[in-house]
Amino acid sequence: MKILLLPNAFKGSLSATRAAGVLARTLSPQHTVRAYPISDGGDGFMDFFRALYPNSQKITVTATDAFLKKKRTSFLMLPDGKTAVLETAKICGLGNTAQNQLDPLGASSYGVGEVILKAIKKGAKTIYIGLGGVACNDGGAGMAAACGARILNKRAKSIAPGAEALLQAEQLDLKALKKNLKSIRFYAVADVTNPLLGRNSSAKVFGPQKGASPDQVKRLDRAMARWAKVVWRATRRDIAHTPCTAAAGAIAAGLYGCFGAKLLLGSDFLFQKAQLEKEFDWADLIITSEGKLDRQTFYGKAPLAVLKLARKHKKPVLFICGILEEKSLHRQKYLPTRIAVLTDFSPTPAACLTNPTRYLRQLVRTLSLPEKKERV
Repeated sequence: MKILLLPNAFKGSLSATRAAGVLARTLSPQHTVRAYPISDGGDGFMDFFRALYPNSQKITVTATDAFLKKKRTSFLMLPDGKTAVLETAKICGLGNTAQNQLDPLGASSYGVGEVILKAIKKGAKTIYIGLGGVACNDGGAGMAAACGARILNKRAKSIAPGAEALLQAEQLDLKALKKNLKSIRFYAVADVTNPLLGRNSSAKVFGPQKGASPDQVKRLDRAMARWAKVVWRATRRDIAHTPCTAAAGAIAAGLYGCFGAKLLLGSDFLFQKAQLEKEFDWADLIITSEGKLDRQTFYGKAPLAVLKLARKHKKPVLFICGILEEKSLHRQKYLPTRIAVLTDFSPTPAACLTNPTRYLRQLVRTLSLPEKKERV
């Protein structure tokens, strides 16, 4: 059997690259396999570009994480020396942060702005920013402040970092930011299609995964509404209702509103860039993966792009996930042919997170797949 492997990252436990390696090594003795780690702008975004451009340079820098602590992170400079690739998940990501350490109202995207400036200092003229998997929900306000924006309260004083402080925002001054970022082109590569505000807002859908309680979700929504008004007054850009502006704690909204970035849906953009659709005609079976198959999967995540292309090319799909939220499958147009859940093979969900490769191998070995036919 010819199997096309298109795994996305298992957030917090297994990168897309490692998942592809485990799947390929386990399946290849009996099957013909082609493996391409995928991303939608979130975890694995830099790895995707490194696979496309092996001669890229990984540059390590120090920047502020979501909780305002200095840490080592990195960005990618492509071989042309003028194009940088940043991954917000590596700068202010959720990572393995314990639930009781999350701070949805105080967490900041400031470090993203710091890395942007360092990439420009290294010669970047075009910057792709992969959006997803972050611990903050400040609408990109911290990132903008790091690049020179002044976000002021009614007393004309700069506000503190974090979403909570945006409730006091009255004015946005972008003069210094525009000077610092002159002639730089930005592409915001989003992992979801949600707008900043509304029924499926950044706060409502993604706030809980950043540790927000129901009351904090309401405060986050009010803070984002305030931020949207301030940005509109300063730029006449509507970050409230534009698709994809909810991505990465609404860092996408800040990039679009303050930086003039072009918004791209990551799954579509990256699949086209890697020309992955042509591989679907070759394959007998498609295997994709994600840490949790839930309603967020169907908001534009990379596995959804796989399901759409599989439907187009009439190919079966096996979806491997760490955890399955069964209610998310109700009334969905694009569904996998089969679903396999890693936690079914481990004693506890925690064991899955500790040793995901072990249980992924176990899962794959239980699959009933026709072996490849030898030519005669």
